[in-house]
Amino acid sequence: MGQPATPPSQVRTTRVSALVNEEENAAISARADAAGLSISAYLRLRALDNSPNLTPQALAEVDRLIASMETDLDTAMAALDATLLRLESGVSCS
Repeated sequence: MGQPATPPSQVRTTRVSALVNEEENAAISARADAAGLSISAYLRLRALDNSPNLTPQALAEVDRLIASMETDLDTAMAALDATLLRLESGVSCS
């Protein structure tokens, strides 16, 4: 059982070359590896970015979610600070 056949529309037969220095090569390789992609797949994804453009509404929703997370984090930190103060005052016997 081998890999399934690649559809003809996805067969890649044309090679693209790019000159990079050692540092650039290392960075590209590391980013591809971190993304779990081959270098070719990573470069195709980056060069042919077909993701939809974010709308102002989508950006506003992201801002709203971030603000909500900040509020939740502030509440959690305040509770943690209060708990630490109680623990410190109970431990201190001097």
